[in-house]
Amino acid sequence: MSPEKGRGNLNIRKITHAIIMAIIVLVLSACSALRQVEPPTVTPTNVIMADCWHSFQVAAWQDLNKDGLWGVDEPPLEGVKFNPGGPIMEVETSLFSKADGRLNLSVYHPGPCYRETYTITAVPPDSYTPTTPVSVTFTLNPNEPVFKAQFGFRPVSNK
Repeated sequence: MSPEKGRGNLNIRKITHAIIMAIIVLVLSACSALRQVEPPTVTPTNVIMADCWHSFQVAAWQDLNKDGLWGVDEPPLEGVKFNPGGPIMEVETSLFSKADGRLNLSVYHPGPCYRETYTITAVPPDSYTPTTPVSVTFTLNPNEPVFKAQFGFRPVSNK
């Protein structure tokens, strides 16, 4: 056998070996591709958590004409003490009307709103007497988040 012929066989062996290796790589790649399973696509579900807010807007004024209606010429009354009460309404301190005679309260609880009954009581300031009821009890339905109340007081004369 001539050295050139031996080299030819060696080249054929190398080529054959390279082809066999390529086939093995392709077969293994194909098997690997078949084994890979894509994880399912998870579509997030948006859940809207509704929480309940109830608001109370109360006001106090000097009812100078004693008619129980807040007229444009009647001034607000600062410092009127309000005591709110109702579900989940635990107020540790007294609440007072501001310089404009108003006080805004909000009650929050997680979850949906239900039909709830509240009471707001106004404490007459010294030297004033009420011209409207000093306590209001009311019920708010889920679609009624705000309640407004007004409390009139007239000065007590010292005569």
